[in-house]
Amino acid sequence: MHQLASSVLSILLSPFNCVIILLIAGYFLRKQLHKKICRIMALLIFLLFGNSWLLDWYAKKWQPAPVAINAGMVYSCGIVPGGFASPDADENGYFNGTADRFIQALKLYRQQKITHILISGGNGKVNEKNFREGAWVKGELITMGVPDSAIIVEDRSNNTADNALYAKQLLDSLQLKPPYLLITSAHHIPRASLLFNHAGVKTLPFPCNYFAGRGSFNYASLLPHPGTMLGWNPYLKETFGYHWYKYKFSKD
Repeated sequence: MHQLASSVLSILLSPFNCVIILLIAGYFLRKQLHKKICRIMALLIFLLFGNSWLLDWYAKKWQPAPVAINAGMVYSCGIVPGGFASPDADENGYFNGTADRFIQALKLYRQQKITHILISGGNGKVNEKNFREGAWVKGELITMGVPDSAIIVEDRSNNTADNALYAKQLLDSLQLKPPYLLITSAHHIPRASLLFNHAGVKTLPFPCNYFAGRGSFNYASLLPHPGTMLGWNPYLKETFGYHWYKYKFSKD
């Protein structure tokens, strides 16, 4: 049910999808006034969300800046929420576009900034239930020379709320000293931090995998581009999710 709601939300919060829906509606509606309104709304959405300067501005406001770990500072664990590995048609794993989480966690371990890596990820896919992200990622870490004793796996979770809940149980049982580094995509940090802290897991953000918000201004970025609309999808979804959970927790 959660996955279905998330999928529907992703469709509705996509500016690109909204433009397509409005254009289709404008084609089928009978009244000329309604057709005109749909086309004007589609144009306005394209002009607004196709502007890469605006996307960069919003990304800078939404996501935290990169973090530098102070010399000599060592954390007991780096928590890496799942979502950066996916199953293929044969239910074998592969790294997807958010794999910078994995890279940064491995880098921090190699630099001796963290002593353990907690991979928190099961499988939220309906059709590939045999794939367990945490178990697959553990195999990749071992292949890259990380000892089994430094890897903690949680492979039951299907979403970020589950990540936080099950990570809490594991970290408490292992008695690893907080705070822990929360290593995830920059746009995911606000919502993930909210959920982990609400679950009682004291974390410090370590953002990575920046999709926007790091570029410099140029006049060409003011011109609308269809591809830029797709860049809004993760930011709008995370913003909605953050405020939904914040409202939900305020009612608890």
